[in-house]
Amino acid sequence: MYLSKSVSEKIVERIAEAKDTEPSEIDESLFAAVDTDSLNSLFASRENGPTRNEGEVQFPYNGFIVTVTAQGEVTLEG
Repeated sequence: MYLSKSVSEKIVERIAEAKDTEPSEIDESLFAAVDTDSLNSLFASRENGPTRNEGEVQFPYNGFIVTVTAQGEVTLEG
């Protein structure tokens, strides 16, 4: 069985990469910026349900504007 990373995990990894550090070294908790359970649920794969083909969520986190698309792509601006 293939388990993909959650959107929250992808965000923390992208921030760490952008700051040239380890995810565990990021000072600001992602929980302080966004409800991670809701974010993960919004973009989670659905069993026997429709996939999301459109939409995105943006929020500020750790000096960046984070964008998460319906396809699960995470981009940073800033």
